[in-house]
Amino acid sequence: MSNNGFFNKHPWVMHALLALGISLVIVITTFIVLKHYGRVGQEYPTPYVVGQYVDDLDDMDYGDLDLEFVIIDSIYQQNHRGGFILRQDPDSGSLIKNGRKIYLTVTSFVPDNAIVPDLRSLSVRHAISQLENVGLHGGRITIVDDPHHVVLQQKYKGRNVNEGRRLEKGAMIDLVVGRGSGSGMSIAPYLVGMSPTKARSNILSASLNVGAEHYDGITDMSRAIVYKQSPSYTGRAEVAYGTSIELWYCDKSVVAMEELERMKQRHIEDSIRALYEPVTGDDSRDPYELISLDEF
Repeated sequence: MSNNGFFNKHPWVMHALLALGISLVIVITTFIVLKHYGRVGQEYPTPYVVGQYVDDLDDMDYGDLDLEFVIIDSIYQQNHRGGFILRQDPDSGSLIKNGRKIYLTVTSFVPDNAIVPDLRSLSVRHAISQLENVGLHGGRITIVDDPHHVVLQQKYKGRNVNEGRRLEKGAMIDLVVGRGSGSGMSIAPYLVGMSPTKARSNILSASLNVGAEHYDGITDMSRAIVYKQSPSYTGRAEVAYGTSIELWYCDKSVVAMEELERMKQRHIEDSIRALYEPVTGDDSRDPYELISLDEF
């Protein structure tokens, strides 16, 4: 009776208690709903799908994960049919909730076109850069006798190709290059640790050719890196223009990047030491004088 009398005398207290109770119920209900639908605390590592084809994603086992894959970009690559997954976001291993969307970059199903630039009279390095800028690739370099070490002809599938022609992106343009009036020798670039695309570009830019490539069972080319090359890098211009560089690849997870960096440093140090060879037969020179590259 006393409580009823109190609430009758102070009705605002009853209203405040009711409002507080309703608010608590709403808050508790909201947390329960959010926990259920948001799956708070239920996170799983993102599966690794790079190197697969989108057509195969439905057949893969993702455990308890219900994922949605969304293609956001496509890039043409000559060595893969359409739908080959090149990149994913989030990366593999990232913690995600059930029902998360995985965004993919894949190879395009229909090749884009590229316009062939005019490469004649350009240096080889500049010509390779021009091709890559429009989505084409350098192919075979043929060295011919000419006093100028520049591109003399550009060819596609054995026939001359003029600037302005439209080709599928990824097409290879062969170059006919003059030997020049110099020694006709180049430095074999240091390629260990590079991706196949970067290694090929560096080889061609040095007026050399890509030789046999060994992949040692690699199926995911996005993870391939060079671990061995022949001829090796010496820092000297002792490889004739047009020479082929043979490459061996491994999965980048097999060789630690720290080891690759140590290998690179050892190559650089060996090359520097090679330039300080003892000089004999000329008493007028310091026996450990730096030898000019022109002497090789």
